[in-house]
Amino acid sequence: MENYFARLLLSSELDDPLYFARVHQNIADLEKKLVAHFNEHGPMNQQYIFLMGDLNMAYYRAGETQKELEIAQQIYQTSQLLHGDDDESTVEALIALGSSYLDDRQSAEAQSIVEDLLNRDYTQEDGPSYDLYIDSLCLQADIDHKRKKFDEELLLRQQVLTILNSFQGSTSSQSIMARCALGVCLERRYAWREALEQYRIIRSYLDIESDFASEAEKIGLLVHIAYCYRKLGEGEDARTLYRWAHRKAHVHFGPASTLALKMKRILRAAEQSKR
Repeated sequence: MENYFARLLLSSELDDPLYFARVHQNIADLEKKLVAHFNEHGPMNQQYIFLMGDLNMAYYRAGETQKELEIAQQIYQTSQLLHGDDDESTVEALIALGSSYLDDRQSAEAQSIVEDLLNRDYTQEDGPSYDLYIDSLCLQADIDHKRKKFDEELLLRQQVLTILNSFQGSTSSQSIMARCALGVCLERRYAWREALEQYRIIRSYLDIESDFASEAEKIGLLVHIAYCYRKLGEGEDARTLYRWAHRKAHVHFGPASTLALKMKRILRAAEQSKR
């Protein structure tokens, strides 16, 4: 399951020079490790797949979707050769490949993959785990989101959250992430009150598990909550939250940061609407 909190972000974390430098240094380090491992052990081993998986995520964080996709294709092909089509690690790699196609704006290829995934039997004792079925549902919902088919997406988000609540509990990390995806979907459907209900639960969770989301994601959550309040006609509550978010952006990222400047514009617009 991807990090759906990233959909709450008001600006790219890559706009932060420190984050940008960290991400690209990580890519450089992983590329060196991958070459060294290839030279010593070759590509046909699980450790090489693990390293490629780390590099795939690093490219994703950097927004380098073409390289992300190339690595995802290599991971899937290597898993097929090592383990076969039906092995759990190969199915997991196929889900990741579908996600990478979607990141690269190739939704037709992602849809073809997810149709294959959802036609598999996840009830067999020696088959892929049920977690991979949930991940496949999430991938289909992600495709629907990208295609702005929010009604179809909503049904899947609700199904995923119901399953996760039943098997893992409502406060598991996966349930919270699924709740975030549901909240964003509800917001896209202009269901402000229902979206606000999901966001409030997430905020309560983050008050306890403070390290679960980045500071930029927490600020984004506050803004989405404020926006829902504003749409529901509760302007003063919205402005209070915008002020908090602006203060947090100023403290954590500096007054000249992209996020702080964007929050300043949002707060100014909210204050002007009051007048």
